[in-house]
Amino acid sequence: MDDKVSPTSRRTQARIIDAVVDSVATHGLSGTTLATVAKGAGVSQGVLVFHFKTKDGLLTETLRRLSAEYRAAWEPALAEADPLDRILGLVRADFGAAVCSRRKLALWFAFWGEAGAQPLYSEICEAAEETRYRAMVAACEALAARYGTPDPTLLANAIDAMTDGLWLQLHIYGKRLSRSGARDLALGHLRLLLPSLAHRI
Repeated sequence: MDDKVSPTSRRTQARIIDAVVDSVATHGLSGTTLATVAKGAGVSQGVLVFHFKTKDGLLTETLRRLSAEYRAAWEPALAEADPLDRILGLVRADFGAAVCSRRKLALWFAFWGEAGAQPLYSEICEAAEETRYRAMVAACEALAARYGTPDPTLLANAIDAMTDGLWLQLHIYGKRLSRSGARDLALGHLRLLLPSLAHRI
């Protein structure tokens, strides 16, 4: 976000982004229009155009902010000294309320679904995924060096594949699976992957 933007404009933009999240969760990307967002944000369509120019500009900025919000949720885990605690922090962050609500999951899946047809969406999604994946691989490499655990790349892929699957289940079957239930399944899976460290998970 531009540092020259006034606090009032920042608040307006944040309210608009929240309205995009609600609109996409309700109507999908294709059904989200400047009109639906303006109504949800309590502003005129002219205000949207002033801040974001077009619907594509609005959606792209929403994806950028969603990616930044996700990184802000998991990055603190990297400060943990023990690599196992780093991995646990990364896993728990994936199921935190800030990034794993039904609204946010609907938004992620909507953007992922459009990534193939929208190069800019694909670029933003891939950059976010790659940064997070590298963080998990590095934590697994440190874990292997300290505890002699299995191949770190394979371990990182197994952990993230489980999270991806649980996110999909939460998105489709959210009424049957809670966020805390999904987190517990992810941690149970980690115990199976790391039996020698299961007592610490």
